[in-house]
Amino acid sequence: MDYSGAKLRRRCRALILGALLPLVLCPLRPAQCAEPNVYPEAAVKAVFLYRFAEYVQWPAEALAAQQFTIAVLSADEVATHLEELLPNHPILGLPAQIKRVSEVRRIDGAQMLYVGRNYRGSLRALIAALGARPVLVVSDTEGGLEAGSVVNFVLSEEHVRFEISIAAASRAGLKISAELLAVASRIKADYLPHADCAAGSFADGRDVSCLSRVSRR
Repeated sequence: MDYSGAKLRRRCRALILGALLPLVLCPLRPAQCAEPNVYPEAAVKAVFLYRFAEYVQWPAEALAAQQFTIAVLSADEVATHLEELLPNHPILGLPAQIKRVSEVRRIDGAQMLYVGRNYRGSLRALIAALGARPVLVVSDTEGGLEAGSVVNFVLSEEHVRFEISIAAASRAGLKISAELLAVASRIKADYLPHADCAAGSFADGRDVSCLSRVSRR
């Protein structure tokens, strides 16, 4: 069967929405996740970016805009997948849009910034330039959390995974739900959730402050 051109793009988009969205809450057991290489890596990351917002508690001012904007820096392929995914798929009740940017000062009112692995500048300096703005910074590089990212993509056994820095989220005024923390491959923080609140979420009134002090890792 020929799935070329626009027909292939429509089919991929349907597959991504139907099969990849549950990956955000995948228990990180390969047998229970999608097989490696079934979907393009950039498409998987685009879906994760789309879903991350649902598992973050944002300050009111961050959602005061008339739309939810995901800014993308140095990741054209991921941006292209987001451009196909976001129309008609609101985020947190707001119309969603993708904005390709070349530098941090151009992100304007974006609530999320994805910095692709092709970025050649200083990730640490870029994040520092954001200050305490309520922006969910997602990176795709070794040492991304150490540079200040809230979320960083990693590859593990050909699967796209992500790690989270609670400290970076706190600096940006964001709170990560315990549901998302429960499926992160690594959490960088002074606190980790108690076993009895790891499955909680903001929707049922629980908060990521239900945490216990542990050694930083």
